[in-house]
Amino acid sequence: MKSNVYDCVIVGGGAAGLYCAANLSRLEFNGKKILVLEGGNRVGRKLALTGSGRCNLSNTEIDPSKYNTDDQVKLESCLARYGCTETSYYFENMLGVVLEQKGTLLYPSTLKSSTVVDALRFYLADNNIETESGVHVESVERTSSVYEIKTDSDKSYMAKNVVIATGGITYPVTGSTGDVVKILKSITDESFFVPFRPALTSLSSDISGIKGLAGIRCRGDVKIVDSQGTIKAQSEGEILFTKEGGISGICVMDVSDAVVRLIDDGEEDVKAVLNLTGKSAGEILQMIYIRRQMYAHRTCSDALSGMLLRNITDFVMKHMGLKSDKMTLRELDDRRLCELTNLLCAFPIPVKGYGAEDKAQVSSGGFKLSKLDDNMQVKGCHGLYIIGESVNVNGICGGYNLQWAWTSAALAAESISQDV
Repeated sequence: MKSNVYDCVIVGGGAAGLYCAANLSRLEFNGKKILVLEGGNRVGRKLALTGSGRCNLSNTEIDPSKYNTDDQVKLESCLARYGCTETSYYFENMLGVVLEQKGTLLYPSTLKSSTVVDALRFYLADNNIETESGVHVESVERTSSVYEIKTDSDKSYMAKNVVIATGGITYPVTGSTGDVVKILKSITDESFFVPFRPALTSLSSDISGIKGLAGIRCRGDVKIVDSQGTIKAQSEGEILFTKEGGISGICVMDVSDAVVRLIDDGEEDVKAVLNLTGKSAGEILQMIYIRRQMYAHRTCSDALSGMLLRNITDFVMKHMGLKSDKMTLRELDDRRLCELTNLLCAFPIPVKGYGAEDKAQVSSGGFKLSKLDDNMQVKGCHGLYIIGESVNVNGICGGYNLQWAWTSAALAAESISQDV
């Protein structure tokens, strides 16, 4: 007679959950009863959206300092044990996904997230791993020797090992609603969690004229400054002006976590100081001086069009009280030339808000890493594991967050397989 107790139940069929199941099937756990429970109508929905549908799997130069967590030492240890090299090997040699490197970023060669989702699905099917969709887990409770997984229906499941991979709070339409807190309420308390917040998201502003820049992209950098003038975060890369009246782009998303924390902690004067040129103030000053000598008769917008987008020049000069299409470079005296340079290289944008859960790529917060052992097992709860975005670990753009999903999933699988 078949036992009705699963050897492992994984709650959540996203990146971390699927990867954990796949890893279990190739280790000593092969042949054991493994079940993946997914709340949505199919597994991998959020993974399919990753990287604008291209799926930046990892980064060859993962830097642990680029993550936010409550236990930096443990995070560094985890990434050292299972990082980009191990991930690349597994995807290419076990899952059959050909990878392509762009700079330090790793992608499937198809540049399609669906390739990764399918590879994981097929591998689970090949190894007879069960998946059930449309199952909403309400709680996980300990009994004397196993865990009981209760759902919102009358059905429940028993398992020797349970892996929570329900994700954070971003893309709630895919089922990521921070369920780890609710699911573990009978086993843990609030001290085990850092509140979930959006991360890698856009920032909004009410500054005059910003909506007119919608769709404009420029190379530059951003510094997040508090009311005391202290730089709380900074990054460089592409800046994108949004139609909602704000800023986005990779470098903005990389610093957005700091903004969310400042605003949520009551800071009322948060600024994003933008360098809209991608160059130093000294370089820009020299370039404008040269253009003033060569094109003194042209309007400022025409004279600077070879080095700046006209929209950027118009926006900045308008905030100086000047009209770039009416004023010639000859009329721009040294004082105002320096002011223009300073604003182009350090334009202060007052930040009034940030993109909510449905706009953010990942979330910060979750189950504290310090409350887990080195293998993602909850301390004092043998057989209970938390992985992926459910854990209080979030990184910058560029494959960092998916690498954490792979790392935490693989470490949990290794631990479970050794406890057969």
